[in-house]
Amino acid sequence: MKIRAILMDMDGTVLGNSQVAISERNMRAIYKAMEKGVHVIPCTGRTYNSMPPQLLTLPGLRYFITSHGARAYDRETGESIYEDLIPYNEAAELCEILEGHGLFNEIAADKIVHMEKTMVEPIDWSLVPEHHLWYMRDGRYVAVEKPSAYFRENKLGVEKMNIYNIPAELQQEMYDRVTATGYIYHPKPGAALHMEFLHKGLDKLCAVREVLGRLGVSFEETLAIGDSVSDLAIIKACGVGVAMGNATDDIKAAADFVTAPNFEDGVGVAFEKFLEL
Repeated sequence: MKIRAILMDMDGTVLGNSQVAISERNMRAIYKAMEKGVHVIPCTGRTYNSMPPQLLTLPGLRYFITSHGARAYDRETGESIYEDLIPYNEAAELCEILEGHGLFNEIAADKIVHMEKTMVEPIDWSLVPEHHLWYMRDGRYVAVEKPSAYFRENKLGVEKMNIYNIPAELQQEMYDRVTATGYIYHPKPGAALHMEFLHKGLDKLCAVREVLGRLGVSFEETLAIGDSVSDLAIIKACGVGVAMGNATDDIKAAADFVTAPNFEDGVGVAFEKFLEL
């Protein structure tokens, strides 16, 4: 079977443990795959604007599936070709729950992170996750006075929200309140230090189907590679499913092949094997 497209996760997959840079071997494998005419498609939980710079500047990389499938973006035309967003009115209500608590809340909308202004002007760098430092430093975010008002007034739907370093005394309350709205689902359920949520019923396969359809490529002709539960459905659906060596056991069990871990160039190893690079 000839592989014509690759769906490639970012964190824990193509990225090493720094979660910022792509190794030389992995980048070389991506270059060679594209030279062979294979469509390489980043398929990640990240927003477009927080993708690794090595990919954002790579010519020929056209489609990006971001925010766990909430958006599929065509860089060539500059348009979103698929969206499953939290509607602006619901997003505003969620923001109202989270505002004013001093929470580092990254709100992904329109391909970029939006932040509550009081959290970034001035910014408390101790609250910023290590692998987010580079895009916060580079100003790859929009600071808004009151997110709830901003999304409501601009009628802007939200791809997802990530809240980091939630104080212990607020974790259960914030989790319960956003869950009770019925607007969202949690990829990792349960109150915890960090919280991430997306539109209820979001299905990453829908975004994948839209992109592959535009390319005229079937799932059977596609290789999917990843490490987490967010990648599981795609690994099962594609002709070749590859699990990273650092993936959990259920991901490995569903895959056709288990490659090396992300910190040992597992993407490069898999590309070399299945594309005969």
